[in-house]
Amino acid sequence: MTGPDHNHAHQHLNGMVTPAARIMGTGEMAALIRDFNWAATPLGPIESWSPTLLSTVNLMLSTRVPMQLLWGPDMVLLYNDEFKGFYADRHPAALGQIGRVFWKEVWFSVADELLDVMQNGTAHVHDQTLLPILRNGRMEDVYWSYSYNPIFLPDGSVGGVLNVSQDITQQVLVERHLRDSEARALRILQSIGDAVVVTDANGCVQRMNPVAEDLTGWPIHEAIGMPLAQVFYIVSQSTRKKVESPIDKVKRLGTVVGLANHTILIRRDGSEIHIDDSGAPIRDESGTLTGMVLVFRNIDERYAAEQEREALSARLTQVLEATTDGVVTIDRNWIVTYINAQGARSVANKGNVIGTNHWKTFPEAVYEGSPYVYHYHRAMEQGIPAEFEAYYPDPLDIFAHVTVRPSPDGIVLFFRDVTAERRAERSLKESQLSLARSESELRLITDTVPAFIAYVGLDGRYLRVNRTFEDSFGHPAAYFVGKTLAEIIGPDAPEILRSRGQAALAGHPQHFETVIPTLNGPRTVSINQIPDFDEQGSVRGVVVQAMDITDRKRSDEALIQSEKLAAVGRLAASIAHEINNPLESVTNLIYLARTTDDHDTANEFLETADRELRRAAAITNQTLRFHRQSTSPAEATCLELFESVLSIQQGRIVNSNITLEKRKRAHTPVRCFVGEIRQVLNNLVGNAIDAMHPEGGRLLLRSREAIHHPTGRRGLVLTVADSGPGMSSHTFARAFEPFYTTKDIGGTGLGLWISKEIIARHSGIISLRTSQRLGHSGTVFTVFLPFEAASR
Repeated sequence: MTGPDHNHAHQHLNGMVTPAARIMGTGEMAALIRDFNWAATPLGPIESWSPTLLSTVNLMLSTRVPMQLLWGPDMVLLYNDEFKGFYADRHPAALGQIGRVFWKEVWFSVADELLDVMQNGTAHVHDQTLLPILRNGRMEDVYWSYSYNPIFLPDGSVGGVLNVSQDITQQVLVERHLRDSEARALRILQSIGDAVVVTDANGCVQRMNPVAEDLTGWPIHEAIGMPLAQVFYIVSQSTRKKVESPIDKVKRLGTVVGLANHTILIRRDGSEIHIDDSGAPIRDESGTLTGMVLVFRNIDERYAAEQEREALSARLTQVLEATTDGVVTIDRNWIVTYINAQGARSVANKGNVIGTNHWKTFPEAVYEGSPYVYHYHRAMEQGIPAEFEAYYPDPLDIFAHVTVRPSPDGIVLFFRDVTAERRAERSLKESQLSLARSESELRLITDTVPAFIAYVGLDGRYLRVNRTFEDSFGHPAAYFVGKTLAEIIGPDAPEILRSRGQAALAGHPQHFETVIPTLNGPRTVSINQIPDFDEQGSVRGVVVQAMDITDRKRSDEALIQSEKLAAVGRLAASIAHEINNPLESVTNLIYLARTTDDHDTANEFLETADRELRRAAAITNQTLRFHRQSTSPAEATCLELFESVLSIQQGRIVNSNITLEKRKRAHTPVRCFVGEIRQVLNNLVGNAIDAMHPEGGRLLLRSREAIHHPTGRRGLVLTVADSGPGMSSHTFARAFEPFYTTKDIGGTGLGLWISKEIIARHSGIISLRTSQRLGHSGTVFTVFLPFEAASR
């Protein structure tokens, strides 16, 4: 380099100015430029740099605007601290690089302008220009506002190009999204699914959509300018009194408001519909109320559904009143809060026990070693259920079979008088020990028992039956002698009776439940098959005892129905929350559409609102499909089963900060009762979300095909896993017990019990693994369903 700049540089060297001292500034880039080996670049060492280059570099380093300098014919790169972020992972490797080499991905777009700057000294300015660049190993679309400015040398030539840049990608994308949203919003009002009315600050109607016209009976051209209270006339269903106008309520509270439950809209023609609504204030930039947006909908169908649920609850009460078991609920103060009709009859000599202290009303149950005291206190204080039989002394003087279950409010007792059963067992044992007794004595004993009793020989043919057997099948005892079970019941005899009967004849006592056809219709029975051994230990026959437990099973089904009702309630709350979010968005978008003067912008707002409403409609449709039960089995894939559940739970997953991971390896559909399997999966997914709330975590949903090795059946394996805290050993041991819950009053304790029952009815298996180990905690539920799971 020659000329004045070169001589000036040498004069600074003669004045003992070090090369590093020529670079001003204290930032990272100043230090990097001082320490860089510039002798290896076309610029040469710092001491050879011209004053123009030095002053330009120092100016760049002292400026808080992102700049890079491309110097000399090779356009060597230098940049300041504000520019280094644009390089991302390529900083500081960019320093000292040749421009056309380092920026090769965009050089074809900028080379002509840079050449024009160098050759002609022409500055170039760009705003919101797309220049994709390589960052973090991949090409990124980046929008820039930038300029290319010539740096003139003393002789008038251009020594380099100063590039001043701003990354405005986010600004461009936000502005573009805003324009799109505004355009969509303008098109949505007329197609919105709910009724919408917009008023001015005085509560006079300014705009209505077609749904609002239809629900109120007022056409828009007649309603405009009229007071909202006249067009939107609402009364209380119970009192028939006029309800406060939403505009008055918004003015009074200054917030989004909603109607009270059971509000009726009286239409222009006098007809009535049940509605719910929300009103939101419209304010200008200064916060002054300029109007209100009212959104309301026809809920006649929902009101009818609520009435149906109340009727269903009443029917459940009827079931409890009709069951042959006594049912009692006791609160945590040991006060009896409910007793059904059968229970009241069983303790009639105690009078009306509701509202009394249990232990004071039944003092006879308190004695040393009393199972009543032991099991009731364990259930109440430790949440441990129990089932036992015990003698209750005078004044009842009965043997009682008692089931005690913990509940959120205390305990629930199921009891029945099994005195007759105990006597029957005693009589049966006596008959087995004294084979010499006469047929009349044996008949007299067995006929007093309200159970099926029979004696079967080694060839599987019946030798004796009791009167209950006779009455249930409509034939005298002699008819059954010498006949097999298949000849007695016919082709409808369950296969389990034959297989279990063979096992009993092989010397293995059997206890199981099944359904058999009788004169009174199908009855569920609990069967004991007891081998009768002779003195040498050989089986000589089998004693069969069967108890009719149909009513008890109905009681269990009532509990299952109760859990379904609770699940519907929880689902309704979740769906209300999910639908409310898009509705609030629609309210805001319509407001934005109303306040903009740009037609395209307003259209974008309305289109966004339209999408939000479609999302709400999709949630509603998924919910309806989710709980639509079928009386016959159908085929469903793992994807269909999981997606229907995820559509309901999506809001809770997002709000709980949960990451969802899915892995689908199964393709063969499974034949099942789809609604019941959805109920199981929804319960498992809901439990997983509860376990991870509010800290969040990972929810894994997987499927694969497998073979159940004990049976050799092929089927579908569905896995629901969470990264929550896991279960304690105590909770793990009792997870599938009815009424056991870890959710306090928020749970019924029936979810997993019902899920296990449903999977068992599908000939499947549900299993559980859990861990509380630090860093490896979580719970995994695995469900196996045969491909032909539905057998009912």
